[in-house]
Amino acid sequence: MGFEVLGIASQALAAQQLALDVTGNNMANATTPGYHVESVNLTENAPAPDAVMPTTLIGNGVTATAVTRATNAFLSSSVRNETSAVGYATALTQGISQVQNIFQEPQQGGLAEMMNQFNQSWLTLSQNPTSLSARQSVLQDGQTLASTLNGMSSSLQTEEANVNQNITSQVQQINQLAQQIAQLNGQVATVSTSGQQPNDLLDQRGQLLTQLSQLVQVHYANGPAGSLDVYIGSHPLVTGEQTFQMQAQPGPFGNQVPTWTDTQTAVQAQSGSLAGNMALLYQLPPHGATGAASAGYLTSYGQSLDLIAGNLANMVNYYQQQGLNLSGTASTSTGGVTQFFTGTTAGTIAVNSSMTADQIAAATPAAGTATSGPGNGSNALDLYNALTTGPMFYSTVPTSSSPPAGFVPPTSTSSTAPSLASYYQSTVGKVGLDGQNATNQQTDAQNTLTSLNNDLQSVTGVDLNQQSVNMIQEQQSYEAAAKLIAAQQSITQSLLSAVN
Repeated sequence: MGFEVLGIASQALAAQQLALDVTGNNMANATTPGYHVESVNLTENAPAPDAVMPTTLIGNGVTATAVTRATNAFLSSSVRNETSAVGYATALTQGISQVQNIFQEPQQGGLAEMMNQFNQSWLTLSQNPTSLSARQSVLQDGQTLASTLNGMSSSLQTEEANVNQNITSQVQQINQLAQQIAQLNGQVATVSTSGQQPNDLLDQRGQLLTQLSQLVQVHYANGPAGSLDVYIGSHPLVTGEQTFQMQAQPGPFGNQVPTWTDTQTAVQAQSGSLAGNMALLYQLPPHGATGAASAGYLTSYGQSLDLIAGNLANMVNYYQQQGLNLSGTASTSTGGVTQFFTGTTAGTIAVNSSMTADQIAAATPAAGTATSGPGNGSNALDLYNALTTGPMFYSTVPTSSSPPAGFVPPTSTSSTAPSLASYYQSTVGKVGLDGQNATNQQTDAQNTLTSLNNDLQSVTGVDLNQQSVNMIQEQQSYEAAAKLIAAQQSITQSLLSAVN
């Protein structure tokens, strides 16, 4: 039995030494991102018949069979899905917050103030139609209003350009992460087929998968030899050691769209920061569906500004064409100016360079005639009423800065369209509400992610208190095995001395 004791003790020493090594590694990696706590699987050896009592089976020690890493597939998947949700909401929040300053109302020099100032200049002109200073104020206020719209449009386009740059950058990051995951798949397969356990490689791959999930929501499944296949929607991103690349290409509204290089179809990103940035610019039709993409958050705000500018130009130009200038002649006559504004969008609207103070059509022709005295300011008053309370002419951005011949302006009784002021107020309200919803969504997602991370950490993370307990137990077991060897050596020495 003596030699059996030495065998049991030596195996115990080896097992506890390995356990101490693993515990030390756990404690060293307690703060390493993506590290999963490891443990040694100790298995009791099969008992053997005792040499003195062959009918009695005696324990035969312990063997360390494997070093395993703690995992929880459900929690890991939940954390990654929620990481995508946080990435999506964060991208929305950041994008919308950047444009909220553009639509901040009320503010000095804001669009609401400039619209009201322009409207009031027409009211003043209607009361003093022969006043050159009143006419000059209309021109100046028109130029200021157009400049305000130009500036808002430019700021919005700058933010859209930043989002497009983010999309391009994130597509490159996804491609790089996919290549790294594919490389790790190959390394994992090599180690696994050799009979070893690639715990550190699995940690690295899991961390890359979490980073990828922040950019775009993915689904994954186990492949052969420990590899991992990764999908975005129904399209593979990684299968074994093969990757499927994507690129950013011009798409809806001139924005960048992530596209699969093999199929030239749009990437159906449902969540993650990439999807959030895409949502700021456009909404793609569902996979397999036909139809055009719809406007995203920022592009819809731009369309609202364009609609305001287009209606403003058409409304002012319509009344300009109906009226008489300071000399009492029609603006449509030879030498007259029929357009106060040029351009149909917030970025292109401007006061006509040919428009002068005396060409402003403030008067309405007398009944039955094409002329009237310059003291008639009724046309300016009609325009003031149209600008302040009248319904907008168009519900979509017009292609011309002036209505077609024979156009009849809508009235409050014939149309339910909002006025320019109320439409802009609703746009400001929408920007604010969208921003608040995005912030709430980000907060909720982050709280859920924190809770899930805590749950996952309790299962796969390193608990230093528990590791300290394990270390003491393993140390004591190692010392006990060493004492067993020392005791057996002493007994053997005594036996040899007695024989001699």
